[in-house]
Amino acid sequence: MNLTKMRSLLPVILLLSLLLPAAAHANGGPLYYPADGYGLLRMDEHSNISLVRERVMYTVSKGPNDHGSRAEVSVEYELHNRNNANKDVEVLFLTPSRESLTVTEGNELIPTSLAPELRPINWKPLVKNTVIEPLSGKELTLSHYGDGHSQALGTRFPLSFKEGETKNIVVRYVEQGGMYEKGVIQTIYSHLYYLTPAEFWEGEPQVELEVKLYVPDSKLHSNLPMEQTGPATYKATFSTLPSEDWYFSYIVPKRLLFPTNMEMDHNLMVLGSVVLMSAIAAALALYLRKSYLFTISSIGILSFTIFYISKLGGYPFNFIFVTFIDLLVAAGLLICQIWIWKRNKRYRQISLKDDK
Repeated sequence: MNLTKMRSLLPVILLLSLLLPAAAHANGGPLYYPADGYGLLRMDEHSNISLVRERVMYTVSKGPNDHGSRAEVSVEYELHNRNNANKDVEVLFLTPSRESLTVTEGNELIPTSLAPELRPINWKPLVKNTVIEPLSGKELTLSHYGDGHSQALGTRFPLSFKEGETKNIVVRYVEQGGMYEKGVIQTIYSHLYYLTPAEFWEGEPQVELEVKLYVPDSKLHSNLPMEQTGPATYKATFSTLPSEDWYFSYIVPKRLLFPTNMEMDHNLMVLGSVVLMSAIAAALALYLRKSYLFTISSIGILSFTIFYISKLGGYPFNFIFVTFIDLLVAAGLLICQIWIWKRNKRYRQISLKDDK
């Protein structure tokens, strides 16, 4: 492809999932590697075709074998030819995945073809090296994965505009999201959508973003403000193109009692609650001289511990550490039970002597 033809390429809306493909475990800890990032392309700054409206919809589901995050992505754009003549253009669409990628105009399927790996020289993608934990809002640093940039595979498709014509194009495909597991109880899943390439279109588009998660009441963090419109649906509408790319992360808050997903913080809060509940139960059992009150409470406290201390130490030590904590709490409760029983027994004996 010569330079003249490259300069004539229409600017593209670039969609990528972030951060990192599914994580792999090795040597007892997660190993992360980057997703494809960008391709060789000069963005056309003088196409005289405007982007009137862009709507991006992520419908997120659980990945294969309940591992990772899988999203069906639908991108709708309304394009308007501002030229005083017919115009034939070629669009390059870059994604990290070609699974089920289709381009349609109405009911018509637009033919697509693979494009060579290209690198835009007047635009660079956002490189994310952090992820946001949605419950606490804490920013976590990703494992270092090198300074090189990966290249994305592209899909090409033609568009033919009549003078003043407006077209509605829909691109659909499936992508795998990124995931982060280090030091958190529930895995953080994430996606990145590149909005900034739309700056190369003419005009100011209306931008609509939507995320549909697969579990109600999941917790989502988005760098662009979004409104929760349903148990698992988030939406945002902008009258102008945001100045930054769109990044969001989410978790399924299963077995999370406190407003954090951080392993150490959550487990310390759980153990602190165990100590507090044990002290209250012991005080009541001693004050009322009813040892069985602590026995009943101990069953609930141990169940509370087993349920909420679900992750400790990460792979492959999680089972060992969690089991140790459960046994430690059980032993502590048993020791307290014996002590309370002896104290109450001694009190009853003293009371009987006093009555005599």
